[in-house]
Amino acid sequence: MLDDAFGQMVLDFHRGDLAERPRYRRDDDDLTEAHLSGYFEPPSAWHPIEQNLFSAVTGRVLDAGCGVGRHTLPLQERGHSVLAVDRSPGAVAVARERGVTRPVVGDLRRPPGNGFETVVALGKQLGLGSSLADLRTTLTELAAVTQPGGRLVADMDTLDRAEPETDAAHRTQPGVAYRTFRVEYDGLAGPWTDLLLVTPSEFRDAVSETPWTMDTLVGTETDGSMYGVQLSLPGQ
Repeated sequence: MLDDAFGQMVLDFHRGDLAERPRYRRDDDDLTEAHLSGYFEPPSAWHPIEQNLFSAVTGRVLDAGCGVGRHTLPLQERGHSVLAVDRSPGAVAVARERGVTRPVVGDLRRPPGNGFETVVALGKQLGLGSSLADLRTTLTELAAVTQPGGRLVADMDTLDRAEPETDAAHRTQPGVAYRTFRVEYDGLAGPWTDLLLVTPSEFRDAVSETPWTMDTLVGTETDGSMYGVQLSLPGQ
C-alpha cells in the first residue's frame, strides 16, 4: 500500500503538529515546498473563478476530491446535502474533524451513491490523469452518478504560463500535456500523480465525446493558466 503522505501532512498541519515542511517532488527531481494553508482557505480567499463557479451549485452535491473539506463546509453551511469523496484517508479524517458530515474514502470516478444534482470538481480534480482519454473517462463516470439535467463545475489548468511546472511538463499533443509529482513528508512518499494541462478548446472537444454539454467557460487573460467550466447533462 502506498503512503498517504498528503493525508498525514494535512492531518498534522490541522492539529498543529507538523513534523517538517512537506515538499512536492516532480518527476525530474525538482523539489518545492508545500504551502498548506491553501487547502484550508475560506471562500473569501478563493480565486474569483472558484467563487464564480460556486454560485452555480444547486441541490444535492458530490464533492469529488474533497480534500480537507474546503468546498464541502461552505456548501453544508448553505444547506446542501453533500457527499464528500477523497482518495486520502488522512484528508478524509481532517474533513470529518472539521465538521464535514459525510466524508468518504474513495475514487472520485466511482463514488458511492447517485442522483446528484451538482458535481463539484474544484481544485483541478478533473485533471487527474495524463491524457484526454483519462479526462473523458472521468467525465463519463461522473455523468453516470448525476441526475438528468444536472451540472458539473470544475477548474482546469493550461500550459499558458512560464513556471517550472510548465517547463517540466510532458507534452503529448498540441494543447495537451501533463506534469507528474508526489508529496513527501516525514519519511512518507505519496503515489506519483499525473495532472493534465489542457487548453479550453481541447477541453471542449473532449467534453463533446461524453454525455456532458459545455455551458460556460470562466476565465480572463489576467487569470493566467487557470479557467473554469460549467457542464450540464440533458434533462429527462
